[in-house]
Amino acid sequence: MTILHRNHHLNLPDDDGTVRRAPLLIEYKEEIYPSLNLEGMRRFLGGEILLSLASYGVDGLYIRQTPIPADETGQFLINYYGPGGTFATYSVVDVLSGKVPAVALKDKLVFIGATEIGIADVKPTPFSPVFPGVEIHATVAGNILDGSFLIKNNLTKGLDIALLLILPLILAFLLMRVQKTFLGFLIFIVFVFLYLLGNYLFFTRLNIFLSILYSGLSLGFVYIFFEGYRNLVIERRNRYLRRAFSSYVSPELVTEILQDPDKLKLGGETKNITVLFSDIRGFTTLSEIITPVTLVSILNSYLSPMTQIIMDEHGTLDKYIGDAIMAIFGAPLDFSNHPERACKAALSMLKNLEKLNMEWKERDWPHISIGIGINTGEAIVGNMGTDIRFEYTAIGDTVNLASRLEGLNKLYGTEIIISKSTLEGLTPSQFFFRELDLVQVKGKEQPISIFELIDFHPGDPEKAILVNSFTDALHTYWGGKFKEAWNKFADILKTFPGDKPSILYLKRCSEYIEQPPPTNWDGVFIAQEK
Repeated sequence: MTILHRNHHLNLPDDDGTVRRAPLLIEYKEEIYPSLNLEGMRRFLGGEILLSLASYGVDGLYIRQTPIPADETGQFLINYYGPGGTFATYSVVDVLSGKVPAVALKDKLVFIGATEIGIADVKPTPFSPVFPGVEIHATVAGNILDGSFLIKNNLTKGLDIALLLILPLILAFLLMRVQKTFLGFLIFIVFVFLYLLGNYLFFTRLNIFLSILYSGLSLGFVYIFFEGYRNLVIERRNRYLRRAFSSYVSPELVTEILQDPDKLKLGGETKNITVLFSDIRGFTTLSEIITPVTLVSILNSYLSPMTQIIMDEHGTLDKYIGDAIMAIFGAPLDFSNHPERACKAALSMLKNLEKLNMEWKERDWPHISIGIGINTGEAIVGNMGTDIRFEYTAIGDTVNLASRLEGLNKLYGTEIIISKSTLEGLTPSQFFFRELDLVQVKGKEQPISIFELIDFHPGDPEKAILVNSFTDALHTYWGGKFKEAWNKFADILKTFPGDKPSILYLKRCSEYIEQPPPTNWDGVFIAQEK
C-alpha cells in the first residue's frame, strides 16, 4: 500500500497555500528515501534512521534514540521560530572568501540554499508569504535537535473532538440562561475570546496544536441557532405574554413572567391567592348629580393611582367593573406573602384617597369614600374566554366572598373588611385590626369571622385602645350579656363617638334586650344582602 509522498518537491503547502508540514520520507520506485532535512539530521547526529510501518502508514520514526513525530503519511508538523532570517544566515561568498570565522560554522548543521526572493525558492508560511525554502529545512532540523515539536497526535485529535462536543453544549447552556439578545451576543464574544485565548496558550506554552476551525464553527452555529430560536420563538412568545399581561400587572412582574414563563400556566389552574375588591360608595347617586365629563375625570383620577398602588404591591389588576376594582395577589406568579401585600395595597389606597379628596375639594369636585373587601383562599386563575377575546381572571368561592366582604362595609360603616383566612396570612405586629362579627353571608352555609383592617402598626395609640375595648364588648355580646355589652359599647362611643361598628352593636344590643334571641343563639349574624 502506498502511504508516502511520491512528489520530489518537499514542503508541500496546505489547501490554503501555506506550508505547515514537511514530508520527511519520500517514496520513489517502491523505495523510501529521507528528505533533505532528515538526511541532514542523520548525518549530523551520526546514526541510522529507523522506520516502523503499520497497515495505516508510518507507525514510528527515529534517528538513533531520538523519536521524530511524523504522521502516518510521514509528514512533520513544523514549529516555526519566527519570520525569515531567524536563523543565522551567511553569504556563500563570505564563507568562501574567509570573511565568516570558522567558529561560526564549527559543529553546526549547515543548509545551503537561495534566500533571494527573485530566485523563487520562497514559500508562504504562517509568519511570512515569502519565507526562504532553505529555512524551512533548517526549522525542521532545529525542531528535531531541540525537541520543540508541535504535538498533534491521537491525543490532540481526541481533545479536538471533546472540545467540539463540550464547548457548544456549555455555550448553549449559557445562552439558555439569558433572555436578551445583547447579553447573548456578549456571552458568545466572551466565550469565543476565552476559547481562542486557551488555544493560544496551549500552542505557545505547551506546543499543543489544536484545531480552531471546527470548534469555532460549532460555536458559531450554536449562537446562530439560538439567536434564530430566540427571535422566531422566544421573542414571539415574549411579545405575546407582554401584550397579554402588561395591561394588568406591573412591568416588574411582566419581566419576571418573561424570565420564567414556566411559572405561568395559560388556561387555568388552582392556586392559593388573595382577592381584593374595592368600590366607590354612592357612585350611582354621584353620577346623577354631576356632568358626565366631570364624572369621567373623577373616575380616571381615582382609578390610575389605585391601579398603580396594586401593581406596586405585585398585584394583578383583574378588571374594572364600572367604578369597582378587582385585583388578585399571588397570581400569575407565586409569592407567599400575598395576604400582606393585599392589605398594604388596601391601606395605601385609603391614604391616597385622602390626598385625592383634598385635591378635588379645590376643584369643587365631590368627596368620595370607598369600601374594600379582601379574602384569601383557593381559586381557579388563568386566561379564560374564547379564542377571539379572553382575559386573565380568577373565579371561585374565594372571589365571591371577597366581593361579599366589600359589600359588608356598608353595614358596619367600615372601609376595609378582611376574612379570617387573610388574617392568618398576616404578621399581627404589622397591622391594626379588630374582629367585627361572625357572619353568614348570602350564598354561604358556614359562618365566617370577619375583621376590620384599621391601619398599619405601629400607628395611633388611641386605635389600640379602641381595638381592645371593642374586642371586650364584642365577646360580652357573644356571651349573651346584652345589657352589659350595651354599656361597654356606649362607653366606647363616649371616647370614639364616630365609631360606626359600635353604633351598630349598640342598636343590636337594644333589640336583643327588648326581644331576646332564641336559646340556641350562637352569635352568628345572617347577612341578607350581597
